[in-house]
Amino acid sequence: MKEILLSEAVPGKSYFIREIKDELRLNNRLSSMGILTGTKIEICQNKKKQPVLLFARDTLVAIGREECTKIKIGGDSDE
Repeated sequence: MKEILLSEAVPGKSYFIREIKDELRLNNRLSSMGILTGTKIEICQNKKKQPVLLFARDTLVAIGREECTKIKIGGDSDE
């Protein structure tokens, strides 16, 4: 599966984080929760104009729409 942005993810599917653009605040926030490149995530909710809700490492995380455009995901586990 090709890489897509987190903002384009399909709810109910699992993906792997492929890249997080170099933004210190975003990297610090995600890494403090153990969400790094290679981490498996499950998309819980992805509605327009609302944060994306994802489940990673036994934690439900809300990521704002603007931040989602800085995170590339891929590797749908249903393949």
